[in-house]
Amino acid sequence: MTTVLTLALLAQQILVAPNQSVWVTDAMKAARNLEASTRRSPKNLLTLAETSSWRETGTYDEILNLYLKLAAASPYGRMVDIGASPQGRRMYLFVASKDKAFDAAAARKTGKPIVFFQNAIHPGENGGKDAALMLLRDILVTRHYESLLDHAIIVSLPAFNVDGLDNRSPYHRINEQGPNEMGFRVTAQRYNLNRDYMKADSPEMQNWLKAFHKWSPDLFIDNHVTDGQDLQADTTIVIHDGIDVHPAVASWVGQKWLPALWSGMEAEGHSMGWYVGGPIRPGLPFTMLPMSPRFGNGYAAVRNRASLLVETHSLKPFAVRAWAHYDIMLESLKVIAASGRDLRAATEAADRETLQPGSRLALDYQPAKEGVPYTARLLETETYQGSALGGPVLRYLPKPRNLEVTLIRKALPRTEITVPRGYYVPKEWTPILDLLRLHGVRTQAVTTPTRTSVEVTRFENVTFPNQPFEGRFLPNFETRTTRELRDIHANYLFVPANQPLGKLAINLLEAAAPDSVVRWGLLNNIFEQKEYASDYIFEPLAEKMLAADPKLKADFDAALAADAALKANPRARLFWLYKRSPFYERDKDFYPVLRAVD
Repeated sequence: MTTVLTLALLAQQILVAPNQSVWVTDAMKAARNLEASTRRSPKNLLTLAETSSWRETGTYDEILNLYLKLAAASPYGRMVDIGASPQGRRMYLFVASKDKAFDAAAARKTGKPIVFFQNAIHPGENGGKDAALMLLRDILVTRHYESLLDHAIIVSLPAFNVDGLDNRSPYHRINEQGPNEMGFRVTAQRYNLNRDYMKADSPEMQNWLKAFHKWSPDLFIDNHVTDGQDLQADTTIVIHDGIDVHPAVASWVGQKWLPALWSGMEAEGHSMGWYVGGPIRPGLPFTMLPMSPRFGNGYAAVRNRASLLVETHSLKPFAVRAWAHYDIMLESLKVIAASGRDLRAATEAADRETLQPGSRLALDYQPAKEGVPYTARLLETETYQGSALGGPVLRYLPKPRNLEVTLIRKALPRTEITVPRGYYVPKEWTPILDLLRLHGVRTQAVTTPTRTSVEVTRFENVTFPNQPFEGRFLPNFETRTTRELRDIHANYLFVPANQPLGKLAINLLEAAAPDSVVRWGLLNNIFEQKEYASDYIFEPLAEKMLAADPKLKADFDAALAADAALKANPRARLFWLYKRSPFYERDKDFYPVLRAVD
């Protein structure tokens, strides 16, 4: 009988690595800027990735040790503690500032844009954490790019998922080509941090949100590795330059950052493309919509910050991926050096020009009908019969396939609301208020009681899935909104919409928003019935209700005639009437957050 140990030993012999990309160009093999960085580095500042010829990647302690060495070697670098992980590892930001502005307030006073590099949110996706350290080494120690600090303050998160980084195995990411061992995608509590930005369940995300709000960077780069189909591209991206960000920020991204980034990467030998989330087929448009704020780059965008999702490809060699991360961060810093002051002005305008009541705001998006020509740089494929799987299996061929498609990146509103004056949140709903404070959203005390007209939301046709998602059961529902007179008093806190984080507040508090507190299941107890009626108690009352209210009786008779199951089920008939009685709990399916519209 084959033992588990025997299988493990067999796996070590035959499952050495997944398939490699069939398309690795000479420029990728050379990885020029990466190789040059290694060559000019002091030996004691080389990463394990470099010293192992990109067969290995370092532990969290190794990365922290190298960052501490950078700080010791340069007066312009410092580690900043931002909290602890569930397993007790300290989390840090590394700040590089020629002004020695190592706290957020001092950094803001310099007037320089703040650039935030994020690494190892998914520790199995390797390249970003090593590349960021190498680039900072070239800025602070070898001083090859020291002039970039004349124009920016750099904040680098060495690793976001610090516990997952040290949960190492050769078998954690079957789709990725090296290194030999790598960390795991989720945290020690099994949270995927790149779904946690809005609900903030994980301690790591809570630490991150406090730090991000404090530093409020002007530009955010999130380093990932994608899998899926093999491509010519070594780098794919998502960037926000449409209606989901403030027009001044969108203009800077679309006119200054994106063109220079694309041309700079291509000039360095990279093959760059738009992030491919699914198959690209002839004759069909290639559509890219803004990402939801549950994701890092979508979250930065909802805060009106320039943001970039970098997805190098898992089948490209580890060194190629790191080279792409190194260059895309470098090219972005070059754009900041050329026009960073313009970006700073754009983010200040976004914070100053807050949402106005009565304006329109999109909560989610649909593609425009027209797009632009785009060459999708794919690879030819064939299929073969898999003996293990018993069916056709795809195989990529080392032959380029350039597919001309229509690229649609322009988004139109799918769900759009009229911006209210703000929201009233009852103080007893502490999960909502705690989350708002964690995100940095401003609230105000209600000091003068008043009776006023507000919009009230109730939920209908509520259903739940059979399986949890990110630890929560996410409700599906329809909403019904009515205007009602309500007493607003000191038990409420007011959340104004016209504040710098007004768009974020709306995405949290507007029930229909894709990542609202309701959608994420923070209020699932409002959907639970807490009181019930016994048949022997309710039957005499029901008879009186029907006799006293002709319309209720007509509606009841019509419901019975239309629904045979209802007519045949005494308990269902009871519940139909009970819901329409004064005994039914009024706050079930009721959203406690009130929209202030006047």
